[in-house]
Amino acid sequence: MTAAGTPAAADGLRRWLERERVFKWVPFVPVQGLFALLLLPNFLLLVYLSLLSWRITRGAWWSSAFTGLDAFQRALEDTRFLWALGRTFAFAAAAVPLELLLGFGLALLCRRSFHGRRFYTSVFLLPMMIVPAVVGYDLSMLLIDQGPFNQLLSLLTGRTITVRWLSEYTPAQLAVIGADVWQWTALAFLVFTSGLAGLPEEPIRAARVMGASRWQIFWHVELPLLKPVIAIAVILRSMEALKIFDYPMLLTQAGPGNATETVAVYLWRVGWEFARVSDAAAMSLILLVAVALYSLVAIRILRRERQRLAEEGAA
Repeated sequence: MTAAGTPAAADGLRRWLERERVFKWVPFVPVQGLFALLLLPNFLLLVYLSLLSWRITRGAWWSSAFTGLDAFQRALEDTRFLWALGRTFAFAAAAVPLELLLGFGLALLCRRSFHGRRFYTSVFLLPMMIVPAVVGYDLSMLLIDQGPFNQLLSLLTGRTITVRWLSEYTPAQLAVIGADVWQWTALAFLVFTSGLAGLPEEPIRAARVMGASRWQIFWHVELPLLKPVIAIAVILRSMEALKIFDYPMLLTQAGPGNATETVAVYLWRVGWEFARVSDAAAMSLILLVAVALYSLVAIRILRRERQRLAEEGAA
C-alpha cells in the first residue's frame, strides 16, 4: 500500500507544482528563506536593543536595563537626527531627478544605431562599475581649492575662480550631490535603455500611420508606456540615495559643520563614536519605517500604472 501510494503522492505534488501561481513562486522560496535566516535574527536583535538603554562602554547588552520606548522618544526629540533625516531626503530629492533626466536623455541618444554606439554605451555605464570609495577619493582630489576643477573653471571664464567645494556650506552640499549624480546616472541610463528597447512596436507604428509627428509619438505613446519603467527607476535610485554614506565621509567628513551629515553618517556616529547603541537602533527603525512607507506608496503607483496599461491594452 505504501509502494502504491508513493507514485500517486509524487504525481499529485508534480501537478501542484505545475500550477502557474505556485510555480512562479517556487524560485523565490530558497532566496526568501536565506534572507530570513540571515536577516531576521539581526532585525530582532536590533528591535530588542532599541528597547534597552545600552552603551558599548557600559558592559554587555544582555545586562542592560529595559527602558521601553525611551530611545524612540529621544530620537524624535533629537534635532540633529531630524535635520540629518531631512537633509538626506533633500539630497535624494536633488540628485535623483537629475540622474533620471540625464539617464533618460543619454538613453534616447543611444536608442538608434550609429557608429560607436557600443563604445559610448560602455563609457556611460563605466561610472557605475567604480567603487564609491574610489569615486569619493578621486573627487576629493579634483575639488580641492587649487585642484583641476577650479583651474578648469578659471580657464573657461577667463578669471581666477577659487570655490571651496569641500569646506563651505553650499558648495560642499553641491559636491556630494554631484558625486552621486556622476556615479549613478549610469544606472538610470541602463534602466531606461532596457525600457526603450522593450517598447511594443504596434502602438508606435499605428501612431505613425495616423500621421503623428515624432514628438507626438514620444509624448502620447512612448512616454505613457514608459511610466512603469520610470517608477522602477525612481524607487531604485531613491532607496539607494537615502543610504548615502560614502561621499559625505570621503569628501567632507560630513562637514563643514553638519552641512553634509546624512542620516546614515549620523547613525554611524551615534552608534560608534558616541557609543549610544540603543539610540542608534531606534533611529534605524524610524528610518526603516520612513523608507518603507515611501516604497509602499511608490509600489502602489507602479501597480496602478501597470493596471491602467493592461486595461488600455485589453480595450
